[in-house]
Amino acid sequence: MEPNKKAIELYEKMWDIYQHDGIAIECAIVSVDEIINTGIHLDYIRVGAHMLSLVEFYTEVKVELNK
Repeated sequence: MEPNKKAIELYEKMWDIYQHDGIAIECAIVSVDEIINTGIHLDYIRVGAHMLSLVEFYTEVKVELNK
């Protein structure tokens, strides 16, 4: 899954709960920060033809959410 698609997926899940754009984005960012801060460095995810660590992937997801 591409980081921008994951960002949209997380936003939509938060939107379903809170029904407010700003709150949904903030909650999605908090969720991503929690994943990044766990320090998971050994797991990888395929993004297109590349492999990214989960930290790298979710850092890119956070960039997408902040756009």
